[in-house]
Amino acid sequence: MNVNMKMPDLSATEGSDIVIIKWFVEVGARVERGKPILEVETDKAVQEIEAIATGTLAAIHVQANDRVPVGELIATIEVRKS
Repeated sequence: MNVNMKMPDLSATEGSDIVIIKWFVEVGARVERGKPILEVETDKAVQEIEAIATGTLAAIHVQANDRVPVGELIATIEVRKS
């Protein structure tokens, strides 16, 4: 099963895009729910975004320096049922 991560609303300023600073993990790496996987910058601060599921990072849909609107798909995590 795949879980799609979308850019959360991190800024109090409506309509602001968020800039991807860097990814902490690469495609194929294991990620854990609640652990940071990327760093972003809003108009107010730099902050880390945590994985929303535990599994394998199957795809990164935005790259460093990309401007991303709230709600846009940023990553896909493959979750295996045991």
